[in-house]
Amino acid sequence: MKNLSHTIAGENVSFKPESKKAIDIEILILTVPLFAIVALFTLGYIGWFIFLPLFYMIAMRIFIANHDRYHADMGNRLPKFLEIISENLAVVVTPWDETYNSIKRKHIIHHTSHHSGETSKYDTKNDPHSVFELGGFVKVFFSCLFYEEIQLFFDFRDLNLTRSRLYRLLFYVPLQFAFIYFFGLEKFLIVLLGMRIVGFTAWFVFSWVIHQPIIYKFGFSKTAPKLFKWSFLFLHGRRVTEGCFHHTTHHAWPSIPRNQLHKFDSVILQHSDMAPDMRPIGH
Repeated sequence: MKNLSHTIAGENVSFKPESKKAIDIEILILTVPLFAIVALFTLGYIGWFIFLPLFYMIAMRIFIANHDRYHADMGNRLPKFLEIISENLAVVVTPWDETYNSIKRKHIIHHTSHHSGETSKYDTKNDPHSVFELGGFVKVFFSCLFYEEIQLFFDFRDLNLTRSRLYRLLFYVPLQFAFIYFFGLEKFLIVLLGMRIVGFTAWFVFSWVIHQPIIYKFGFSKTAPKLFKWSFLFLHGRRVTEGCFHHTTHHAWPSIPRNQLHKFDSVILQHSDMAPDMRPIGH
């Protein structure tokens, strides 16, 4: 896997894209303790007050890794059957949960719909993810809270349902009923709550919050308060910390791994003429 480079303000910055294979392996490894935590809670070995924070911390890492593999180097991949497992092995709490290939398609469209320095538009037909960035606090809050249902509505409206979503619907409905039958509705609802907290936080923070001007007052990663960074690192994992401060950079050059975005700090901060191109998307 060779190094790639981008020229920014006349300076050349090189980076090495992550391989999809590496991210798939990371997700498979993280999925093991995630299911273990669900099993321990379901069987009564840990209470909900332990289950929820542990579930959040691991599931959030999987969520962000899932995003990063949308932009990974596709030249280095696992065997097909392992890819299918990695892309579809998930804690599914509603049978209509969106599958990997469906979210990936929408996310790539989201990247092509607006670029750094351009004002994004609220257009759910051409960019379904715009509903999580624009429209005001209250609207975005509930859009992020009910992500799965809203995306299902968009897919029905636009006749855009993927075959994998239909397969998941058929496969998980009996499993959901079996879980409720054997372990009770209360435990199912706690797992559902855990997944909704993760989904809401991920979409709200990384689609709406990071587009707000106040966030950019923190500056780039080298000037951000350390306590803020450490908190993000502890709760969300290594992938989130840099990406939160470099979201606009990520929109401009999505193939740059988040753990290498810090390479752009000195280039961007040294060139004031970069400012117009680095303003928050949507503002």
